[in-house]
Amino acid sequence: MTTTVATREPDTEASGVDLAAPVREARARLEPPTVSVPAPRSAAGVVAPPAMASSEDAPSAELLAEVDDLTTALEAVEAAGEDEPAHRVLCRIAQLVADGVPDAGWSAEHGIDVEVLRATSDAARGLQERTAKLLARLDTEERPGPAAAIAPLTTTLQVVVVVADLELFERARR
Repeated sequence: MTTTVATREPDTEASGVDLAAPVREARARLEPPTVSVPAPRSAAGVVAPPAMASSEDAPSAELLAEVDDLTTALEAVEAAGEDEPAHRVLCRIAQLVADGVPDAGWSAEHGIDVEVLRATSDAARGLQERTAKLLARLDTEERPGPAAAIAPLTTTLQVVVVVADLELFERARR
């Protein structure tokens, strides 16, 4: 029996990471598209008043703003240019962990400064805390669909923090 193992090298040209996608999906799940239903008619042809949808299931404006703010923050990280090396490294780590935890010393091989790693860890920790807070709120408000979209992002950001911190420890050890 022979097997073929495919290996995938990270694409260094494009970020390949869409951190904001789960938050956009959660937003879409919070406000699903409205469907127009014609008013029912009785046997005599009289139009019965349409049933009014309950607004108690609608998300609060504050919740929607929190989701939108997180989306904006994640999109800013993804669009980071030369002036934000910590954000670029954050995306690079997220890309690397998609294939498994990188070997110790990877940041030195890529020429990443220790201060940039520290800033990356701090940025990822801040985003992870915001995402975890939003996830907890969605759970509290019993919104399982949006929460399910956000949960993997929370884990991804937590792994990014751990990888950045481990790399800092490795660099300090050397």
